Amino acid sequence: MTVLKVAKLRAGTIYKLFAIGLLIGLFLLFTLFGILSAADLATLSWNGRPITGPKAIYLGPVMGIFMAFVLTAIIGSVAAFGLWLYSMFKPIEIEYEEFEGDSKNEVT
Repeated sequence: MTVLKVAKLRAGTIYKLFAIGLLIGLFLLFTLFGILSAADLATLSWNGRPITGPKAIYLGPVMGIFMAFVLTAIIGSVAAFGLWLYSMFKPIEIEYEEFEGDSKNEVT
């Protein structure tokens, strides 16, 4: 592991990390929920209305994408503010593994 010290992270970087993580995670989770709801093993609800049957297979992933964008906006803003405050007192240390592929992705 290599440690990188940065004075502060850009808000765009924070939003990108949250967006990627939440999109992939919630998309897969809500897809599973949609499949379970289509099999009558669970129920999705949107605006207080239950969603079951074949419609749940399509709306489950859409709900996951929607939730990922909402949570990225909320949690990303809070995290960006918190990391901005933290960076005023101490540099941020990021541990990372070097990429062994294309040399275009090297950190300079």
